[in-house]
Amino acid sequence: MNRYGGALKRLTDRSSFALFQIGGCVVRRLFRCSGGERSVMAYWKPVVRIQNLVNLFGGEERIERFESGELVLVDRATDDPGPLLKFEGNVPLVGGRFVAKQAFTMGNTKVKFCYIDERIPKLFGGVKEDVAAGQLGVHTLRRPSHDPDIMVAMGPQPKRFVSIGQYYYMLEAQGQGQEGPLLINGYANIGYVMDENGAVWVLDARWYSDGWYVGLRSVARRSGWGAGRQALSQVA
Repeated sequence: MNRYGGALKRLTDRSSFALFQIGGCVVRRLFRCSGGERSVMAYWKPVVRIQNLVNLFGGEERIERFESGELVLVDRATDDPGPLLKFEGNVPLVGGRFVAKQAFTMGNTKVKFCYIDERIPKLFGGVKEDVAAGQLGVHTLRRPSHDPDIMVAMGPQPKRFVSIGQYYYMLEAQGQGQEGPLLINGYANIGYVMDENGAVWVLDARWYSDGWYVGLRSVARRSGWGAGRQALSQVA
């Protein structure tokens, strides 16, 4: 089997998600509506069309990146939607001594937690740092998006990541669900952090009636974030 045949089989066997998304684009090109009438192509050869899509992707590595959500389709026919993020401003950060094992625990009296992802103590449990007082940037998503695109929209790489200690002290400032820079309407407040091995994760904190739900997610996952969610960054 040649490399195109192998990639085609990969799409057929593993990429129902990818084909579902691609299908919308293909259908829009197969069916054209004008004056209330629909013009349909005289024939439809699915194998040929999928083969062409494989060629356009340029190989299995790019197909996997699309499946993971790292690559996304962009409709060039649409108008420029404008910036992905709306900069809300820089907000104060009250620092202090941060010890992960003491901070991210259900027994913490300063922050009312209702859930802490079990991977947080596993991946960040050894972190101890002195968090300097300062500021962090707050951005609102103007439309649904995925983590790689959000990080790029934040600007240069040093601006994209916050420390887990900085993230925690933002939570502590609104530890009982009081008003502040973080959303308390059930929407996610996300922050991109690196674990002790240098791997990138996204922290996700949401306030519910019974406390802060704090999750930890891979930046390569397929699902994204809805409009109206917030992201934290370093100040430029």
